[in-house]
Amino acid sequence: MSTARRPRRFGLHARVIVAFAVGAALVSAVLAVSTFYFVRRALVDQQVQSVLRQTYSDARLVKLELGAPTAHIGDAVASVAPANDALAFIHSGGTWYSSSASVSGTTIPATFAKAVRGGSAAEQRVTLDGTPTLVVGVPIPSLGIQYFEEHPLGELASTLQVLATVLTTVAIATTLGGVLVGWAVSRRLVRPLNEVVVAATDIAGGTLDRRLPADPDLQPLVESFNHMVGALQERIERDARFAADVTHELRSPITTIGASIELLDSQAGSLPPEASLAVRTLRFEVDRFSRMVQGLLEIAGMDAGAAAEHFTELPLVALVQATAAGRKHPVPVGVEPGTEEAVIRGDKLRLHQVLVNLLDNADTYGGGVVGIEVEREGPNAAVSVDDAGPGVPPEERDRIFERFYRGAASGRRGGTTGTGLGLALVAEHVRLHGGTVRVGDRPGGGARITVVLPVVSQLPAVRQ
Repeated sequence: MSTARRPRRFGLHARVIVAFAVGAALVSAVLAVSTFYFVRRALVDQQVQSVLRQTYSDARLVKLELGAPTAHIGDAVASVAPANDALAFIHSGGTWYSSSASVSGTTIPATFAKAVRGGSAAEQRVTLDGTPTLVVGVPIPSLGIQYFEEHPLGELASTLQVLATVLTTVAIATTLGGVLVGWAVSRRLVRPLNEVVVAATDIAGGTLDRRLPADPDLQPLVESFNHMVGALQERIERDARFAADVTHELRSPITTIGASIELLDSQAGSLPPEASLAVRTLRFEVDRFSRMVQGLLEIAGMDAGAAAEHFTELPLVALVQATAAGRKHPVPVGVEPGTEEAVIRGDKLRLHQVLVNLLDNADTYGGGVVGIEVEREGPNAAVSVDDAGPGVPPEERDRIFERFYRGAASGRRGGTTGTGLGLALVAEHVRLHGGTVRVGDRPGGGARITVVLPVVSQLPAVRQ
């Protein structure tokens, strides 16, 4: 059964901008349309009234001129000079007389001319040769003629076109202004929420003393958030202190038990075989338990922020090579050209433990160490430990650094000295050094665990 896709929702920032843009567009459109309508109506009415006045005035002049006994219609219409390139026409006895020799009265609409011949004055807007034109007809019954004028409205149309362009431009500018205002307002609205996101990210990363600054607009949210973080910090610190106290209290009995087991083990030759095997098994488990307690003490100290740090500048390659050479079976170290001079800032003992834990992990669960690679990754240096095992499944690569996580190795861990804290300690130590750790596949098979640390400087080049 297929499920319908949920529509994609825009963020608050985008929604505020869109709301302002739509609002500005609607307001500007309404104002532009209404302004254009009323201005157009006023200009057209003014033009029509002006044309009607001129036409009636010209019609009276024609009537007076044709009242003379010797007057001729052609001379009368030719003597009329309407303003603004207007044309005058007289219809008499089925014949059209024009003020322009190049234009005849056939341009007057037939139905319009018929209405005027019926004895009614009229006006009509038509389009002649692509130009809007106002045609006015005035009957002169005493002379049996009809007087017409054609007034082009091209200038009015141009004025309205300019007005439409200006209003459209203003509407677009207003809409863009609404977008800018929406962007500014949304930034102001979203800024406190961004601060919440940043604070939550810092807290998730371990900065438990992070708090939100006071904000009058979000005072209830700020107070609730800070109260929640304070309670969370108090709970975590209390749990860390409890774990540290419990672990510390376990050291004394474990030490006592270990001493007793060593005494029994020294007398194992005089014990029955079953008792001797039990003593050896017990000693193995006590040793593993002792290392687990020691690891828990280190983690508890880091959780509580009480772990001592002795940071100095260290040549990374020399540290890696010294650690690899100190193994029971020396490990080959590959160094990328240009990485030999990389210097990092860190705690030598902690970084040594990181490397030892990675090598122990490869020997215990990865089929043995294949080698160590030291490379540059931009401003950082990467130390990769390769093993010959089956690799780490993608779904476990983020979880193997959790405390006591066993995963696919759980079936093998019972017969080893592992405590389930080695990689967790690696992740904590690397985090304290401002670095990251990741798991990938080794070229050719196996797992590759890579520690990335920031490089602070370079060793001076040695002259040959």
